[in-house]
Amino acid sequence: MNESSSKQCFEMEGLGEAELYAIREIIVKVLLIVCPLSTALQVYVLVNAFLKVRRRASDHCIHIFIFNITVADLLLTGFAYPMEFLMDLLSLDFPYWINVGMHFFLWLGTAVSGLSLVLMNIDKLIFFKFPLNYAKRITRSRAEGLAVSTWLASALFIYLGFVTRAFECRYNCQVLATPTGSRYGPLMYLGFTFWVSVFPALSSFTVALYILHIVRSHRKQMHEAEALLVGHGSSRRHRAILSRMRTFYFIFISTIFTVCTLVPYRTLTIYRTLIQSNEEIRSCLAVLVSILFYYLMDLNSILNPLLTVTVLPQYRLQRKNLDRIMTITHNGQRDVSHDSDEAADLAKRSCSSKNFKSV
Repeated sequence: MNESSSKQCFEMEGLGEAELYAIREIIVKVLLIVCPLSTALQVYVLVNAFLKVRRRASDHCIHIFIFNITVADLLLTGFAYPMEFLMDLLSLDFPYWINVGMHFFLWLGTAVSGLSLVLMNIDKLIFFKFPLNYAKRITRSRAEGLAVSTWLASALFIYLGFVTRAFECRYNCQVLATPTGSRYGPLMYLGFTFWVSVFPALSSFTVALYILHIVRSHRKQMHEAEALLVGHGSSRRHRAILSRMRTFYFIFISTIFTVCTLVPYRTLTIYRTLIQSNEEIRSCLAVLVSILFYYLMDLNSILNPLLTVTVLPQYRLQRKNLDRIMTITHNGQRDVSHDSDEAADLAKRSCSSKNFKSV
């Protein structure tokens, strides 16, 4: 749902509606510029995550969840956010079904991103709490199943929201709002706000703090275990432990960032839905805070790949990582070219021809 800055507000401390519009326009322009940059980083992260999952790295399950959350963020920064920003800046009139798709992907990407963060924290919680049973509890098939379930559950929830008419499209579906007197609208919106934004952020924050407590309390034992592993030549196990620790700190930082970007506006919307009247005229300062909190949520998906490539060593923009991607891509193209030559040779020997059409 779009925060409307056109709602009347009374001027306070020299801040009026004209100033609000100017501030909002600057914010939207900046976000529109950084969206393509974020999309490029997300593609880089997706390729890296895919290669690590395919190579069955020691912590390949966490890379499945990173892949999942990055795909969700890509839906937002590559499609939904630019459309929303262009409509705000240029008043573009997209077709009805494109606007519906924008709202659908806004909700879907937000939901999957939040749920994926929960899965990443659960993965780390099981690893640090039950290290000996981790391989049995978290398998590749289970991780992939959990990742797919986030998409199915989120899509089902959004579909129910439209089927029950909890939301209605206005102005050629440029705006999605709850109908006046709707029984399910406020309930569905509150459920979405809590379960895919507030709850994932706060629960992940709680889990991250608990894991941090475990790491600190067992740091001495972990250092002794690492020294013992190195002394016995178990360098592979030693590298796996270090990789897990780096991944944990990445998840911890991502969780803090998610709490700071998602929770303020979602908490504000819960308060306004349950307590504050829609007819109440607010001060322009309160509207400014609401606008800042609203666009702060967009920074979550936009800056997530930047956190990934700066905190996680496996994803840093280093020459060796780029060379690895280019080498594997080149080998894949060479294999495809070889297969194509064989297919062409086979086609020459074939007596019949077939028509193909792309799906």
